[in-house]
Amino acid sequence: MSIPNVCPCCSNPLLRHFGDRREYWFCRHCWSEMPNLETAEQSKHKQLPDIINLSTNLTKLERLALTS
Repeated sequence: MSIPNVCPCCSNPLLRHFGDRREYWFCRHCWSEMPNLETAEQSKHKQLPDIINLSTNLTKLERLALTS
């Protein structure tokens, strides 16, 4: 899923800026730096399998502890 690079506050297009050794998005209407929602969405989906794996491993460890 691709989220367009629009300001979450005013829905105007965001401008991509590079500075301070990082990339960021800027809204000319709000005159403020804005989060990159596309990157946030992608990182959320990358973390989900890790959370599921951790949960599964904890369940296995709990079962082992009960049988010991």
